[in-house]
Amino acid sequence: MNETEMRIRNSASVPPERCVFCQIIARKLPAALVYEDSDYIAFMDRSPFNEGHTLVCPKKHGETVWDMTEPEIGGLFALAARISKGVIKATNSDGFRFVQNNGEAANQVVAHVHIHIIPVKLEEKGQWMDRKPATFEQLQEMSVRIKNALGI
Repeated sequence: MNETEMRIRNSASVPPERCVFCQIIARKLPAALVYEDSDYIAFMDRSPFNEGHTLVCPKKHGETVWDMTEPEIGGLFALAARISKGVIKATNSDGFRFVQNNGEAANQVVAHVHIHIIPVKLEEKGQWMDRKPATFEQLQEMSVRIKNALGI
């Protein structure tokens, strides 16, 4: 099998017009936006593991990093690093996780490339993380705090 034939199984695969993240990008679904430029968008996770849990994704639809060029991957991770600074400052956290899943076996739920920025506090070290309910208003408030921390 050559590189162009390699695919990762993902039962969440949908065409771009049915992709949840593409719908957010097109403003057909609401999201608490943190950042946006011509290539990337960042918004709050609707079911966060911790307060401040932010998603960063390319606007161009692709299911896995294999659907991106190396410069696009670099741009995505560079932006995630930049956004993480605002997330940490806004949440007064001690560290953060980058989580980037590719394929169903890796627990990728939305078949559109994205990076999770999950802030953590030292007292949470080694603990299992469960998703926590959040209202849209809480997510909006946090997005404003992160933007303010980033100076945007």
